[in-house]
Amino acid sequence: MTSEDNKDTVREAVGIFFDPGHLRAAMRELRASGIERGQFGLLANEQVVERSLGDLYTRVNEGHDSGSAPAVAFVGQEGEGEASESLGGSLYFLGTTGAMGAVVASSAVLGGAVLAGIGGAVAVGVVGAVVASVIHQSDADFLRQQVDEGHILLFVRILDPSREQQVVDILSRHYAVDAKVYEAPLKRDKAN
Repeated sequence: MTSEDNKDTVREAVGIFFDPGHLRAAMRELRASGIERGQFGLLANEQVVERSLGDLYTRVNEGHDSGSAPAVAFVGQEGEGEASESLGGSLYFLGTTGAMGAVVASSAVLGGAVLAGIGGAVAVGVVGAVVASVIHQSDADFLRQQVDEGHILLFVRILDPSREQQVVDILSRHYAVDAKVYEAPLKRDKAN
């Protein structure tokens, strides 16, 4: 559905992973089923990315200025094996969580609406508020809590509605907690 403010809606399946091995296994099966890397999004705190996904991502900006607009935090590593399964694309700083460090996300999270809704580095509570402007408040609070607790959220954009249940089933089969589908506005450049 297209509106005059140049937003389409997008459906994304979201799975919460406690174990990066299960995340990788889910990604492998999703890729084998025909899901493209560009359909994946990730939301996690920076320590989790460094500790659990360091073989997939490389940090590119040690000296990030927290007062500036979201900057690239990590880029996907190119190479053999698991590194070739990176989520494709960069992870951007969204804000700080105090003791947990910064929250990072790819531009694909909830149709790009979360990243587009944040003009600078902000507190995680504001990240939760931006998510709540896209999806229901209780869902946004739950997802924010999962990131705060150090879990990894994998978002899978659904391009073919007939495959929605298959994607949710794959996430669930690989131990994603509370795998479900959300609908959100898709942010596009006005030139598109």
